[in-house]
Amino acid sequence: MTPTKPTSNARLRARRNLPLLLLQVRGAIIGRFRHVLKKTGLTEQQFRILRALDVNGTLEPRELCAICHISSPSLAGVLARMEAIGLVTRERLKDDARRQHVSLTPRAVRMFADVSHDLEDVYKQLEAELSPEFVQQMYAMCDRVLDVLKDGGELEPADE
Repeated sequence: MTPTKPTSNARLRARRNLPLLLLQVRGAIIGRFRHVLKKTGLTEQQFRILRALDVNGTLEPRELCAICHISSPSLAGVLARMEAIGLVTRERLKDDARRQHVSLTPRAVRMFADVSHDLEDVYKQLEAELSPEFVQQMYAMCDRVLDVLKDGGELEPADE
């Protein structure tokens, strides 16, 4: 059997696969936080919601979708499970029954507080391995890419 040649052009083959590289970086970073997730017994999506609500306070589901990057149909199921295990409460707005507020229960607040030191340790370890300056550069680069790609703006030169 003769090997087949890739059909893509040479320029494309010469480029690194940026989406794959970003997935690999995400996986490596998330891997550092897995023990914290295991400690809580929550899924990654549930933990993102827990953290978003801890940081932002009460939010509407549409806000959670945007912050946590969870689709609306998925979020509905995740919130139902979190409510069933006593981590969130959902309350309909009096002036618009179609809307609701989602809040953490005292149990969830304690749960997040219990692992906050573990989270901080992971961040400190990342900074120790990569350097605090590099971690800040990563934040800045990610913010720039998101700003440009989500708003269709232009990439401005980085501050020197």
